Formats: sequence, structure tokens, C-alpha cells
Amino acid sequence: MEDEFRGTITAKEDFDVEFAAKRFHKAFKGIGSDEKMIIKMLVQHDSLQRQEIEEKYKEMYGKDLIDDLKDELGGHFEEAAVALMTSPYDLLCGSLHDALKGMGTDEKTIIDILCCRDPDEIINLSSHYMYIYDEELDEVVNSELSGDFKRLIRGLIAGGRDMEDNVDPANARKDAQELYDAGIGSNADTDEAEFIRILNTRSYAQLKEIFDAYDSIADETIEASIEKEFSGDIKTGLLAIVQRVRDPLGFYAERLNGAMAGAGTDDKALIRILVSRSQIDLADIRSRYKELYSSDLVEDIKADCSGDYCKLLVALAGGESQ
Repeated sequence: MEDEFRGTITAKEDFDVEFAAKRFHKAFKGIGSDEKMIIKMLVQHDSLQRQEIEEKYKEMYGKDLIDDLKDELGGHFEEAAVALMTSPYDLLCGSLHDALKGMGTDEKTIIDILCCRDPDEIINLSSHYMYIYDEELDEVVNSELSGDFKRLIRGLIAGGRDMEDNVDPANARKDAQELYDAGIGSNADTDEAEFIRILNTRSYAQLKEIFDAYDSIADETIEASIEKEFSGDIKTGLLAIVQRVRDPLGFYAERLNGAMAGAGTDDKALIRILVSRSQIDLADIRSRYKELYSSDLVEDIKADCSGDYCKLLVALAGGESQ
């Protein structure tokens, strides 16, 4: 599905790894660093090319490129630059680790990362997490989370979602009826397990059919029913899955808007989403953002951020050619 979308970062066609390493080194020399050159080199190469540049830089200068970026830069500009030099799975695993092991769990980040991904991506995340931290992601979730939300996330980590594109309308209507009977159609308490089972195991294409069938059976949307029947993190997680099915680009557009809305900026979320989606579908997320908020993502970044940090994010979002 993602190969139908457009990112903002692509591989540099005339890639010269030695030349790129030299440009980074030159940007660090003298009094102060050449931030414009650093931004240019970061956004003109895709993630695999950046990893190659990092290796070549160490070969040529006996130093770590990321360490030099940390020495030369500061603040959120440094964080964004380092994120771009970090492999995608390292970046997401680091965010998950911080969300689970930090001062109190960050359920929002856990939902944003895990409730929108295909099973193969989650399996790769889990194995990579084990490789980096020598801990099973499932075991960490089991120890750090609780209740229905824990069961939802553990189910996602198990990677049991069907990824067949085939849609079965009859089974979709059956599942929709079971969701209705487990929630607003029942006089008893909500059967959370049924919602978790169906939303965690059916393919995204099948879930879309299920949700459409549900709308007609219940005479209201699945979103409205979840709002009524659930609360807290389990509600947020289930709604995230529904949004991922109904409007995958809107899923990220809404989270980018939320990262910049109100007082202060959630810079970690802003950086994580822009970097992780830049090679996948960020150009389309920007278009969806405009449809949802009648505002350009790039202009909102400019209004919310400043300095070289802002320039890097704007370039990353496709706002300016470098």
C-alpha cells in the first residue's frame, strides 16, 4: 500500500559517498559549523545513503559523524539531525524504549508507533528491539502496561493480523454484528476482548468492510460507539486503529497537527513522524494535512519552530529544495 504514496526524501542519483563525507567534514571545520551545508547533505540523501556516509566518514577521519553532529549542533536541531542519521528501526525502537522505560509510560507514543503498522513491520521492530536492548518488547509491555490497553498492545506485537487483500463481505457483516453485540447492542458490560480480537487480527482491507457494515447495523459509526463504550488509553488505541484503516494519511496529519497545536511543541513526536515518514508518504501526508486543516504543513512548521531546526524540518517536509 505504501508504495503508492510519495515521500519527500529520495536516494541521490549521482551518489558519491566519499564526496558526501568530505562535505560533512568541511561543514564542521573552522569557527562555527556550516548549518546550511549540513541540512543540504541530510535531506539530499536517503537513509541507506546516510548510513554509508557515516561508515565512510569514520574510515576517512577516524571519527563518528553522529558524535561530530552532537558536538557541533545543539537543541532540537541536533536531535533532528541525529534522528536522520539513525536507521528507521533504531529510531522507532529508541522512541518505544523511552516511552516504556522513561519516567512513567508514554502511551501516546506507544499508540502512534504500534497501532498503525503492518505485522511484518511490528515483527521487525520487536526483533530489532531485542537486538538493541536484549529484552523482548512483549515482556517489557507486559511489565509496564496494564488492563485492556496492555492486551491491545500485546496483541499487536504478536503480529497476527491477516494481510490478505481479499475482502469477504459476509464475514465482515458477521464481525460487525459481533462488535455491535459486544458493545452498544448489549445490555451487559462492554466485551473489550471482542473489540481487541477483531481489530487486531483482521486485515486492514477487511476492517474497512467491517466498519462500513457496522455503520449500517448500528446506525452510527464505529468511532462513535468506541467513544461511548471505552475510555482512556484503550479507547485511544482502538480509535487509532480505526483511523489507520479509514484514513492512513490523516492518521499522521492529525498527529503532526497535534504536535504543534496549543502552547508548546511536542518536538519528539514532530521529529519522529517527519523523519520516519519522509521516505514513505510524507508528501501525501502534507497534502492530506492541507485538506484537513486548510493550512500548509510547512507554514505551520515555520510558525511553530525557529532557527536551523525549523529550516531542517521545512526541508524535510518538502518545503524548500536544498
